[in-house]
Amino acid sequence: MKNGRFRILVTVAAFLLAAVWFFIPVGRPDGDSLSFAMRLALPAALLALGGIGLIPCLMVVGFCFCAVGDAMGVLGSFEGQMGGFAIAHICFISQFVRDIRRSRLQLPAFVITALLYTVPLICAALKIIPAIQDMPIRIGCIVYALLLTGTAWTSLVRAVSVRIGWSILLFVGAVGGQLFLVSDYILSWNKFTEHVPHASFYIMSTYYAALLCLFIGTLRWAIRSSRQQKRPTTSA
Repeated sequence: MKNGRFRILVTVAAFLLAAVWFFIPVGRPDGDSLSFAMRLALPAALLALGGIGLIPCLMVVGFCFCAVGDAMGVLGSFEGQMGGFAIAHICFISQFVRDIRRSRLQLPAFVITALLYTVPLICAALKIIPAIQDMPIRIGCIVYALLLTGTAWTSLVRAVSVRIGWSILLFVGAVGGQLFLVSDYILSWNKFTEHVPHASFYIMSTYYAALLCLFIGTLRWAIRSSRQQKRPTTSA
């Protein structure tokens, strides 16, 4: 347990340092350079590497593809960026659905949240999607919007459905799902609809916060220890 906590602290500290480093303008490469792509992708890659054995394998793979998406975006491949993050969201959704299936699904929460998340989808359909001129990109963005909303939705349903001793961590994970939605919503609005002042700061700050919350919200050791605490003890 102590070793696990130490690894968590080291991973989180390394992530925070890498995230802060991204925002420091000193020594920041210009243009679509490989070094800048690596700098942008480093925080997600650190969570993937440090999360091995601490978080589920699907989350590790998801963070890996987040790093791929980061790098592809800097290198000028919007399709590669969207594809990397799409795979990441498939991993996140798969893990959240797996956790939900192992618990008792709260049907009211399922229905209410499903209705709630139609709002960002409708906004995207009315304001963002029509502004995309390239048809393959438009189709890809529609699919991606569904996956992105799926991550936010399933993370919240997971938080209200799973009952464990460390349930607060599940809500931290749910916050991560919502922050991911906010980050990409700002990105798409800035890219396709109209300019957002200081968009890069808002996009990256909410994105990095989302990654950290998703990491903390899926820590395996906390869920395992809480389950052990809830097991009934037997007396001889």
